[in-house]
Amino acid sequence: MENMTNDPRKHDWNLNGLYELGETISVVAEPDGHKVTNFKDLWVWKTGMGLLKPIYQVTRKLPREELYGLTSQLRRAAVSVPSNIAEGWGRNKKGYLLLGISYSRGSLHEIETQLLACVELDFLTHEDIQPLLDKIAGISTGLLRFMNNLESKR
Repeated sequence: MENMTNDPRKHDWNLNGLYELGETISVVAEPDGHKVTNFKDLWVWKTGMGLLKPIYQVTRKLPREELYGLTSQLRRAAVSVPSNIAEGWGRNKKGYLLLGISYSRGSLHEIETQLLACVELDFLTHEDIQPLLDKIAGISTGLLRFMNNLESKR
């Protein structure tokens, strides 16, 4: 599975079984065939968690007066990415998992916009944020593929 982590845009998703809307989801199959029975084993959750530390690190560069503005907003959005996946999984219904994944994807693009705003405001450089933008693009693609696979099972 390591090779998929290195190129998240090529990460593909499949579900084990056909799930009707409202039916419980307790098992998902990762592309390597590994059965996932807990949200903490999902690739999208793990990569979302991997976004936290770099976001916290880059926000330390922001001016003190942004502590309750962009700093807080970026950090909360970063925490939302894996949190919404976990919440959707925890509700144990396909529709809620889709909603959680959708919210996570929205949070990713919120982070992207806020990072670009930080560059526009001369708080950060493009070099500061490019690794984060690359990571966001990969996670977003993985979430979209996961959503598409869930929706195709309706």
